[in-house]
Amino acid sequence: MTTLVDALNAAVNHHMAGHADAAADGYARILAAEPAQPDALHLSGVLSAQTGNLATAIRSIGRAIHVRPAAASPWGHLGAALRAAELPERAERTLRRALALDPANGDALEAQGASLHALARYAEARRWLDRAARLRPGHAETLLNLGTVLRDLRRFDEADACFDAVLAHTPARSEAHLARAVGQLVRGDLRAGWEGFEHRWRRFAAPPWDGRPPKAATILLHMDQGFGDAMQFVRYAPLVAQIAAREGGRVILETHLLLYRLFNRAFGQSVQVLVRGEEPPPHDLHCPLMSLPRAFGTDLATIPATIPYLAPDPADVSRWRDRLAEQDGGGEGNGDGSGAAGLRVGLVWAGNPRHRNDRNRSIPVAALRPLLAVPGVRFVSLQTGDARADLTRLPGEGVQDAVERVRDFADTAAILANIDLLITVDTAMVHLAGAMGVPCWLLLPHVPDWRWLLDRADSPWYPSLRLFRQPRPGDWTTVIGTAAAVLKAQALRAARAAQR
Repeated sequence: MTTLVDALNAAVNHHMAGHADAAADGYARILAAEPAQPDALHLSGVLSAQTGNLATAIRSIGRAIHVRPAAASPWGHLGAALRAAELPERAERTLRRALALDPANGDALEAQGASLHALARYAEARRWLDRAARLRPGHAETLLNLGTVLRDLRRFDEADACFDAVLAHTPARSEAHLARAVGQLVRGDLRAGWEGFEHRWRRFAAPPWDGRPPKAATILLHMDQGFGDAMQFVRYAPLVAQIAAREGGRVILETHLLLYRLFNRAFGQSVQVLVRGEEPPPHDLHCPLMSLPRAFGTDLATIPATIPYLAPDPADVSRWRDRLAEQDGGGEGNGDGSGAAGLRVGLVWAGNPRHRNDRNRSIPVAALRPLLAVPGVRFVSLQTGDARADLTRLPGEGVQDAVERVRDFADTAAILANIDLLITVDTAMVHLAGAMGVPCWLLLPHVPDWRWLLDRADSPWYPSLRLFRQPRPGDWTTVIGTAAAVLKAQALRAARAAQR
């Protein structure tokens, strides 16, 4: 007769052998007979985490801890699952308990470092990851996490040594190539960075285009990242079309429906723009939009920065001018999009909450008070998504909500054509403003996305941008205070000019 111990051993053997279905069935049978069996609860939760079902993992391991709270391993696995679920605050507290019970738990040490990294507590993250690396030298995941933290601490040589150690053991490890590429790109070593960045995408059946004349071929350009990336790198599409035309070739640009009208208007007959479908259109060669800088050998000196390369339909601009004037109270404005009652300033304070770095790049709405207190400014909210609900919490009165009738990015472009300035966090909006040549102030976290480089107040990608950077992690007070002071001076100059 099979005992509970035998059943558990059998399930564990299946688990260790990689037979996930058999292991899950074994754990389920044990828990049907004894719902509070702590080992089955714990290990079934670990299996759920390994197969991507993090919510189930957190529930199951949590139940195991309730039954046996003094066991260190479940605390460590629960913390790792919370970290993977993008809940770093809860993960950090849980892992602190795990390490109090077992200070030599390498997985918990590593997960604690990764959680603190997500919370922008970089120095603390490094200390935990250093401990993990000393405990298990050469462990690939620990080295990858440690290298990423060192990179964000700007200890680039040490970071690269970590990534090189991972790649020496596993040359095809895409995460290590990408992590090293980000460090190269943010330092401005673009050509080296583009090479490593190629590890981000899976190959098509068709061969990739590498920048050479295509000999009467059809080249498919396609999105492989987000909306902002597409708007940043679609600047290369007409350059590809010029090369293709010399050899009798043609270019197809496949894009998202929300970008279709904007892109379709930008390139005339030289590029055929299609809405992305389930299957790509017929083509001979392909290139992701984000791989075009590599194909053109782009470095800091050769970024194609002819602005604007995206523009709204004039009819849309006129329609949105009227809508904004209605919200202003019927004022006619002065004919240049700025209105007669002071500067019209667009505002975006939050990005997509599902972005892995959103907690660091988005701004709590209450932090905007100094900015909204600047006199002589009419603010227009271009905030979308869940954070749009925070509009009612904005201090002051009269902040317009401009996005209620927005259909796509072509409409958003028409709104931007009717404002004097956009102030935004790092979202797709900054790329649209930059591509249009609209003045834009970008509010950046201490560790920026690679494309904004380090320490600069300008961007070689977009001449109309001005960058305001956190001097230390989490310090939005300084960023907003500086931007408010500059905006106050600009509003005062605009008021004086209007009086002349």
